[in-house]
Amino acid sequence: MMRKTYLFTLILAVVLWGCGEAGVESDISKTSEIDFNIDASTLNTALGSTVGQSFDFADQEFASYISDAEKFTLNRLEFEITGLTGAPATTLDMEIRIDFNNNTASQTDGDPLLSVANVPVANTTSPVLLFSTDASNPGIANTVVVSALEAAILNRSTVELEITSSKTGADLTENFKINLLFDLTARVQLD
Repeated sequence: MMRKTYLFTLILAVVLWGCGEAGVESDISKTSEIDFNIDASTLNTALGSTVGQSFDFADQEFASYISDAEKFTLNRLEFEITGLTGAPATTLDMEIRIDFNNNTASQTDGDPLLSVANVPVANTTSPVLLFSTDASNPGIANTVVVSALEAAILNRSTVELEITSSKTGADLTENFKINLLFDLTARVQLD
């Protein structure tokens, strides 16, 4: 009987110590997917294509936890190309910008998150890494803009994501999608 009481007291102490003063902390991870429809006829012009989309990460993915969130972390950012039936001999140069002021999508507003050159226009078989918190494979994203995005999500701000792309090679005959995959973690304090 003494051992059971001792064991119970030890487990209770560990649980209470883990809760901290204000409650239990928990990490909640979700992946947000944002799709950009790329129009082939617009992309075929000399100016290329700029498409923007407003998104509120906190409202869309973390609505039930946002009031308890202490911080957000972007763990990974990846992209996929989907919707093509052929494999044209065309490549893309892409720039992804985040406009924290929600202006109209243009090639000049927002903060540059990253630029990628010579992306083959073909359906991807698996997501392509653009950013990671893994030090051995960090990707190419601007970490200052990543930090600003994390702060904007915590502050419940809607941001506009903009993709500017231009092509090299043959004209495209079909529209396609660029899907951005944001793997986010919210640190929440549960009372």
